Amino acid sequence: MDKPAFLSLMGYPPEWLEWSMYPDELFEKQLNLYQEGDERAAEHDRNGAFHWWLKQRLTVDQLKKLVLLTFKDPDPIMAADARRYIESRRDLTPEVRELLRAGPP
Repeated sequence: MDKPAFLSLMGYPPEWLEWSMYPDELFEKQLNLYQEGDERAAEHDRNGAFHWWLKQRLTVDQLKKLVLLTFKDPDPIMAADARRYIESRRDLTPEVRELLRAGPP
């Protein structure tokens, strides 16, 4: 399965790919763990993608994209949880904090 097909199957908004926020390393990791039927609880994979990013050294641009991706996710409860983790980072700029507070664009 290729990356776009996997993203679609798992309910990722297209911006993950469009904004280069789904690197091959993450794709290969998630694809290798995938078992048929996992798409029924795809929010776990998407949550894993947010947490994968949160373990990285992020630029302000990447953090902003991550915040915006939470507002595009089809599972609002999981997305709100991801935003809480983003908000707890010590390296947030005022601009990213405002983006978190402002809500979806």
